[in-house]
Amino acid sequence: MNVGTELLQSQQKVSSVLRTFARGPALSLGSQAIGLAQLALLLWRVGANEATDAYFYLFNMGMLPIQIVVVGMMYPLLLNEEKITRTAMKRVRWLTPLLCCSLILAGAAWLYASGRSGFALLPIAIGSFLNAGLQARVWFRAVTAEAEGNPRWISGVALPANGLAMMTLLLPIADATTAVVLMLIGLVLGNGTLLVVMSRLRVGDEVLRRAPRSKSGKSTAPYWFLGKAGIGYIGLVVLQSLAVLLPPSAVTLLNLAVKVVGSASATLVNSVMPILVHQNINSPSAGRRFLRVLVAGLTVISAFGIVGVALFLPDLTVPAICLGLWSLSSAAAGAAQRMSFRFLKPSASRVTIIAVPVVVAFALWSVHMPAFQLVVLLCAYAGVDAATSTLLLISLKDKLMATVLGSVLIGLAVIWVSTLA
Repeated sequence: MNVGTELLQSQQKVSSVLRTFARGPALSLGSQAIGLAQLALLLWRVGANEATDAYFYLFNMGMLPIQIVVVGMMYPLLLNEEKITRTAMKRVRWLTPLLCCSLILAGAAWLYASGRSGFALLPIAIGSFLNAGLQARVWFRAVTAEAEGNPRWISGVALPANGLAMMTLLLPIADATTAVVLMLIGLVLGNGTLLVVMSRLRVGDEVLRRAPRSKSGKSTAPYWFLGKAGIGYIGLVVLQSLAVLLPPSAVTLLNLAVKVVGSASATLVNSVMPILVHQNINSPSAGRRFLRVLVAGLTVISAFGIVGVALFLPDLTVPAICLGLWSLSSAAAGAAQRMSFRFLKPSASRVTIIAVPVVVAFALWSVHMPAFQLVVLLCAYAGVDAATSTLLLISLKDKLMATVLGSVLIGLAVIWVSTLA
């Protein structure tokens, strides 16, 4: 009888774990699929133009403080032994939306100064401004829940907004600016609704309540994480700003690539790693095993994709190779960073702080070359992730995966140099 009871309990536990694993990826897959369908529908309806360039550029500017402050600093401090205080979390909660909205204004000013969009930029900037503030509040709650091992909210954080935005694109609107503005209205309504639901369900409130009131002595951890995230994401903004110098639609095409790669990373990493690496996990072994399976799987998928492109769209073979290597690097970087947040000292961030400026410096140098094109920026984006993952895996003493990602970095460098030549 006892044996039967123990067996039943064991089966129930396994079933519960499998359900937990399934919910995150399922939500993330649905969210990312709708997001990609939204972008495909947008490009099909109005094409790539200055209005879509303005939308993508401002959207990414609005995400920058979220990635730096919430994801880059607060989340690691929730996992690391040097915990973030309750007061600091409250400051992040109100400061991040303010920074998001401020960067939208700065980004709109840059686009206007560059001669992009003219007065048609105004309604797009207003919609982006409103969406950025709401999005910051939603991400704060989702990331806080993620830190305690609940991946569902972060996996589906974009689902309501992307869903409503896609519905607006089904309207018979031919004007590009009008279509983008209506899509932004959908994003605002989706994020606003999700924020109300999360507030009523008190998502993340328990993590905030358990956070220490104060720390004994001063800690340098926040500065390490903030510096790493700040340099990393500001470097990506510089790379995206370089796309503005390319012919119109380059920003849109680059962001489409960013979305495809980000979707793969979010579905495969963000929805699973919080279960394997969170506040109560004391060993990186599960994360390491997952990383090996992830890299092997993405390698096979990317190889099939590249062969397919080479057969049917041979002119896009090189960009396809860049995207394949980028997908691999992005996913590995996401997994490696989560393990480093939990199992390395905050000062370990210094090994990656150097990588981004080096890659960005080469990109700035490449701008002056006659053969500068979108492929160079794809290599730069992928190079940032490849360098980050390689250095972190060396710090985590994972020689095999460090060698694999180091090889990817070398491959990207070869493509970059040969393109400019």
